[in-house]
Amino acid sequence: MKLVVRSVVDAASVNIVEHLLRMGEWRQEGDFEGAPVHRMGDAAIVSIPVHHLYYDGIDEKVEKALGERPALVAFASRHKSASNMRTLTIHPIGNYAKAEMGGKERTLVPSAPHEMTAALRWLKKNASMLPFQVSFEATHHGPSLGAPTFYIEIGSDEQAWKSPEAGKAAAAALHEVLTCDVPENPVALGIGGGHYMPRITDVALEKSVSFGHMLPSYQLEEGVRSHMLESMVGATNGAEMVYFHRKAIKTPVLRELTDWFRARGIRPVSSKDLA
Repeated sequence: MKLVVRSVVDAASVNIVEHLLRMGEWRQEGDFEGAPVHRMGDAAIVSIPVHHLYYDGIDEKVEKALGERPALVAFASRHKSASNMRTLTIHPIGNYAKAEMGGKERTLVPSAPHEMTAALRWLKKNASMLPFQVSFEATHHGPSLGAPTFYIEIGSDEQAWKSPEAGKAAAAALHEVLTCDVPENPVALGIGGGHYMPRITDVALEKSVSFGHMLPSYQLEEGVRSHMLESMVGATNGAEMVYFHRKAIKTPVLRELTDWFRARGIRPVSSKDLA
């Protein structure tokens, strides 16, 4: 089952899923937490009455309610930023350090590299005429669960959250992930750059690669911490490469990171190495 989660208290989540329900032939089948479940093929949409950041274990709760454990979970969500920049973003979840916005401390949720990267590409295509920046975000926040997961978000203020155009673009990207075969390109980890991972976003859009967990430069300010890297590898199934935004990483840190990954059989690559 491919599961989409809607929070009824999140305006962007409601916006995205309302548009998704207009795409394809969804049917009501059963209920979850007192709200109707919508099904189409092997896809399902459930609604929850709270914000999802702290709603742990939804994969287990859905399995108990519907008798089927999700193989993929996509959360439709709003995005907030101090700049109020208009954004459409996609990212894996978990915490490299403290759990300040849900989830568990120093724990990453399994990523969904192929589906997440395909969603980014479809989102970029669908939003090509909109005044929204499309990008990845670095791994961050909750909730905690065991299924491969990604977030798709509209930012960054109420007007943007309710934008019909943004909701339709995000919904169309989700619809593609739910109904189409996604390319299974080589899987890479991404390290370096700001929170919106600009260089890694560009590589994902231009090259045949699927990104899993991503670590921004600010997480390296205290130096390389093995638990972060081990978490990235453990929560990115099939990771065989690591891409560094080299200009955004201090040389001694880059050298240490390169040695760490090579020692574990994960090949550092540049964009020139990717098709």
